[in-house]
Parts: sequence; C-alpha cells; structure tokens
Amino acid sequence: MQSLLRGLMPLTLAACAGLATAQPGDTGVKDAERDLHVYSAHVNFLANEFMDGRVPGSNGAQLAKDYAERFMKLAGLEPAFASTEVAADGSTITMPGSSYRQSFPLGGTIEITKAELTARAGDQGMEFDPNEEFVITGLGGPGHVSGDAVFVGYSIPNGPDGFSSYPEDADLTGKVAVMYRFEPMDSEGNSLWADNGPWSSNAGFNVKLRGAFDRGAEAVIVINTPWANDERIERLNDFRGNGRGSGNPVLMMSTVAGQELLNATGEHTAKELWEIANTGGEIVDLHTTINIDAEMDQEVLHAENVGGILRGKGDLADEWIIVGAHIDHIGMGYFGSRSGAGQLHPGADDNATGSAAVLLLADLVGRSYAMMPDDADARSVLFMCFDAEESGLNGSRYYVQNPIVPNEDVAVMINFDMIGRVLNDRLVVAGLETATGLEEKLDPIFANSGLEIVKPPEMNGASDHTSFYNAKIPVLFSIIADFHTDYHTPGDVAWKLNNESATQVCHMYHDIILELATNPERPEFVQSDAASSGPNLGDITVRLGIMPDYNASGLGFRISDVNPDGPADKGGIKPGDHLIRWDGQKVKDIRSWMGMLVNYKPGDVVKVGVDRDGEEVTLEITLGAK
Repeated sequence: MQSLLRGLMPLTLAACAGLATAQPGDTGVKDAERDLHVYSAHVNFLANEFMDGRVPGSNGAQLAKDYAERFMKLAGLEPAFASTEVAADGSTITMPGSSYRQSFPLGGTIEITKAELTARAGDQGMEFDPNEEFVITGLGGPGHVSGDAVFVGYSIPNGPDGFSSYPEDADLTGKVAVMYRFEPMDSEGNSLWADNGPWSSNAGFNVKLRGAFDRGAEAVIVINTPWANDERIERLNDFRGNGRGSGNPVLMMSTVAGQELLNATGEHTAKELWEIANTGGEIVDLHTTINIDAEMDQEVLHAENVGGILRGKGDLADEWIIVGAHIDHIGMGYFGSRSGAGQLHPGADDNATGSAAVLLLADLVGRSYAMMPDDADARSVLFMCFDAEESGLNGSRYYVQNPIVPNEDVAVMINFDMIGRVLNDRLVVAGLETATGLEEKLDPIFANSGLEIVKPPEMNGASDHTSFYNAKIPVLFSIIADFHTDYHTPGDVAWKLNNESATQVCHMYHDIILELATNPERPEFVQSDAASSGPNLGDITVRLGIMPDYNASGLGFRISDVNPDGPADKGGIKPGDHLIRWDGQKVKDIRSWMGMLVNYKPGDVVKVGVDRDGEEVTLEITLGAK
C-alpha cells in the first residue's frame, strides 16, 4: 500500500506543476481555467481513498503533508520552521528556516505486546488466535481479566422507541460483556433505525462500551455480527492509531470465532442470541469463563503543521499575514462522525477544499509578489496547513504558542474551512469586526468577486482562526453559507464539490491578501464583546447531534439540521428550531453554548428551550457521547 501511495504523487505533481506555470498567453496572474484545473487536482488528490481520511498518524495523512510541502516548494516558499540535528560531540544544533514541518505531540499510538484469549464452557476449553480470531483494540486498555461471560445484545442503553439492550438495574460487576456489533437489524442484516446511511449513531463503539463499563463490566468483547449486511464484518480492526490505550480491555472477535464462543454454551446458538439482541431488554448468562491477558505499550503520536514563507518587501516586510487551513480529517470516523465509525470519511469539503485554497494561493500570491517593483512595500505571508484541527484545534493552538515570529507582528490571519460546496454564490466571510476598518477596506473586493458575501455580525465557527483570535490577532474566516448533510460522513466526497465557485473564492482572497499586504495602514485588533475564547473542543465529551447555522444572528442560534436518531432527534428537536435556553440558562451564541457543554457528561438529561415558530418549547434531551 505504501508503495502505491508513493507512486500516486508523482502523477499528480506532474499534472499540477504544468498547470501551475504561467503560460505565454496569460494576461495576468489569475486565470480561471488554469486555476480551476490546479485547484481540482489538489482537492482530488487530498480527498482520494488512499489518504486514509487524513487522520493524524496514518500513512495517508503523512502523504497529504508531503504533498502540501512539495507544492509550497514549487510556489517558491521558504521553509518556515527550524530543524535540529545531533553534532559529533552529542550536542543539539538548531537550524532556523530549514524545515517545512512543525512537529508537536498528539496523544499516542498503541503497540500490543501480549494478546491472549481463552474460554471454558463446562468441559470444553477454547483458545483463540490473536490477529486471526480476535484482536486487542486501542478502544480500551491493558489488563488481566478472568470473569464469567454475559451476552448483552448490542449494548445500547437508550435506543429509539424505548429500546434498551439492558433490563433496569442491570449489574455487570466482575463480568466480561460479550456483544454484537452494530444495532438491531432486519432479517436481511439492515439497520432498523437508520434513515441516512447504513447505521444510526447508536451503532458507534462509544455508546456500546459506555453501556457495558458504566454497569461494571471488567472487559468487553465485540463480535462482528455474522448476519449484518456490512462488508466490515470480514475485518478485525484494532483501532490502535486512534485508541485511548486506557481503561479496561476491549477485544474484537471475528464472525467465526464469535459463533464458536457463543455456540459453546449449549443453551442458545449464536443466531438465537442475535434474535435476542434484536429484541433487547435481556442479559444472557453464557455459563462460560473467559480469561483475557492484554498488554500494550503506548508511543507518543506526533502531528505536523506544514508551513512556507513568502518574504515581504520594503518597510512592511517585518509584518506578517498568515493564510491557513487544516489538512487533517477524521479517518474512518472514529471521532466526530455523524454517521458512525468504521467507514472511510474522505473529508473532501472538510477540509481538502481549504488546504487546496492555501496551495493555490501560495502560487498566485507568490507570482503577484514577483511582479511587484523593487521599491514596493509588502508584508510577509506565512502559508500553513494545520494538523489535528478535528480533535481540538491542536495544530493552530500549538503554532500560536510556538510562533516563528512574535504574534504581535501578525497583522491578520485568514482561515479556510469547507469552501467547496458554495450554493447560489453564497460565501461566509466572518471576522470583519475583529479589526478597525477591515470591512471598509474589503467591501470593494467583495463587490467585484461575483459572490454573495454573507457577513455574520459576530466572529463564528470553531476552526483554526479561533486560536489566533484568542491571541488578539485580527482574523478572517470563510466557510460555505449553506451547510450540507454530508459534513463528517462518508458522503463528503470530491465529486460533489463545486470547484468553479471555490476557485472564484481563491481569486477573491488573492485580491484580499494583496490589499492587506500592501496597505500601509495595519488592521488594529478589536476585542468583540460577543466572541469569547470558548472551550477547548477536546474538553467536550458530549454531543447533541445537531448542525448549527453559523450565520444566524441574535441570541441563541438556529439549528439547520438534526442527525437522525441522535440525542436531539430523539428528544424532539427539529431543523429550523432556534436554540435559546440550556438548562434554564439563556444561550447567547454558539460559543457560549459550547462553553456550557464542558460541564456535562454522556447520559446527562438537560432541559433545552427552543424557539419554534415564535413559541418557546422546552424539551428534555439525554446527551450522547461525542
């Protein structure tokens, strides 16, 4: 696979390199047809299936960063960061401006060092082969467990229409919980609950594991359901690259080995237990003792920002503009998925489109700088692709804490996140109120862009610009004005993108960057009373299952979509509702609401007030796990 991945890049590089070179017939820097080809090539490469969903630590994420670095070099950008090497005497030598990468720690990867699973049902002993019949997963931790096995169905505590895998007051203390993967299904193996996609959010691992561990289970075994209509039942996934490596052991078993384990009881067959799982409400004693021996080592995972410098000119060269977008996504949907884990999430709009904009603009702005007269004054520009945004703005926050120049030397930061599915020419440009005179400077450019610019009254959107705003740096943030339901699902694929409009967005921002780079009047930061710093996304452990409308104004915020079978949907929240109250507190805006979420844990019940057609409706919602 790695050789295949490496083999793909030269083909795309060759195609893009030729396209990105100005042709003799060009009359200016911007060329709609050529730039559309370049932009489309960038997006198609970054969002293709071999990129592993660009989750940090994967081969695909590394290849995406290699790709970004290569095109920064082709655009003539200088390396932004220092590198180190060890001298002959053992000392460390730091070499400024020698690397396009800024490495930072991000969680860890897990190496399984011991994996044993045995079981005894009466006189029958069973020993299972690691990697063939079962795997120790990173969804749990190490441990030596010996306990009685109980079958807990799908381990879904609170499903639609009052469904629960557990009877009231179920106690699994000291037990090994054995469960089937996914959720209740029909005789053809299809979900009974999913309206959008193969499975609902109830099929996710977090829900299942919490259902068992909250009731005292010592370990969990998840069996690939033999009768499920899902190709993933043929695979054992260890989740090592994205697991926690903490807590009690969590194992996954193959369909064949799982049936052997369940059939050994003699009282129920594996298929009979499947039928019980589909009905729910019953725990079955398997009369089997299970022994698990799981040992693992955890290594620190390092993510990397990618950055290149376009040097400024004259008296403004020591002032800076930062143009960025996050390059990572959520891989197989192990965190943040709106449709459940286990399928590839390509992340075309989120955020291959933003990264492609950074790469195209590096080339366009670089060629515009080269055309400036020798005595021109222009600010330096740092182009960046941030890593690990999806897990909590990690890359941008690390950069702000470890900048290459003092943060006070940065005049403005520009951030792109999901600009690839513009509808009816509508594009959000947020942050205009974060600096004096910013809107007035840019209005003429907006007017000539051919786009309808939506200007939220307050800085919004939980993306990488937030890290810079918190450091008192003016920001501009662009995102599509009309959200789509493919956000954080496997449906976010490249063929659905509107690359023509995204290229138009890039051309507008080319002009914005030149205006901000050459205008002698530097934007002066304005602290917005409405925009608080907000929480670290990693501190939020719950989810409501909604898609907010980031463009709404006034108190609270409008809900543009509701995840099918999510907590909000189950509690009665509808698309178009305006969330205005949370457990008795008024909701000021999205940021203040996210700050409230930090104080809750999965399973908490909150009273949510929504404005529906001018009338406040109060609903009780049971929060789900993030």
